[in-house]
Amino acid sequence: MPRQRIDYNIQTYEFPEDSPERLERFQRESGLSWSEIARRIGTCRYTVWRWKDGRGRPNTEHMMALLDLAERMGLAHVFTD
Repeated sequence: MPRQRIDYNIQTYEFPEDSPERLERFQRESGLSWSEIARRIGTCRYTVWRWKDGRGRPNTEHMMALLDLAERMGLAHVFTD
């Protein structure tokens, strides 16, 4: 009996090229420190600094936490088009 092929239809999202600028704008408009942003999304400040400097990108879990934080603060427009 042949194996059944399963297509999970995993959706991927492109990480915008201007994300470091958006992250800095979010930090400025929220009034939160980098350490506080990191704490609220469950990572360390050095990781957030790497994202800000364009040397890394948040994983899906951190990106969703960041979007949730922005939405709760009324700043979701910073990350969405």
